[in-house]
Amino acid sequence: MKANAIFQWLMITITFVIALVFEIMPWPTDFSGYRPAWLVLVLLYWVMAIPGRINIGIAFLAGLVWDLVLGSILGIHSLIFSVFAYLIAVNSMILRNLSLWQQSLLVILCVFLIRIAIFLLELFLHSAIFNSQEIAGAILSGVLWPWVFLILRGLRRKLSLR
Repeated sequence: MKANAIFQWLMITITFVIALVFEIMPWPTDFSGYRPAWLVLVLLYWVMAIPGRINIGIAFLAGLVWDLVLGSILGIHSLIFSVFAYLIAVNSMILRNLSLWQQSLLVILCVFLIRIAIFLLELFLHSAIFNSQEIAGAILSGVLWPWVFLILRGLRRKLSLR
């Protein structure tokens, strides 16, 4: 029983590591704003699928790791991801019953609001410039959501992750 729980945590951790690798993949400088929010997509799926296991604490740790990877002010992404995870976990039963296209619209809204919140925090702490390509990155995240959802759901069902 304990080995199964360790295996399940390992598989969930691997999905977060893959999302982080996709996040740090190099993109041309002119198109860096179009980058999908892979970490947010994976976090959204796991919080929505198993909110009892993947919760605010895991979101805080994911944000902390993302702050360390980016070299940004420590705690900005942690704070935003924690608030985001709380809102998704509280409404997870409602969000699960939405169709994929409705969830995609929700993902576009969530990614856009997360990016705006991070921008506002960085603007408050020091000077920051908003890149209008961030809107296209949020839309691209919403377009990619059905595939991310179906891949992670297939993984969760195949490995019986609960």
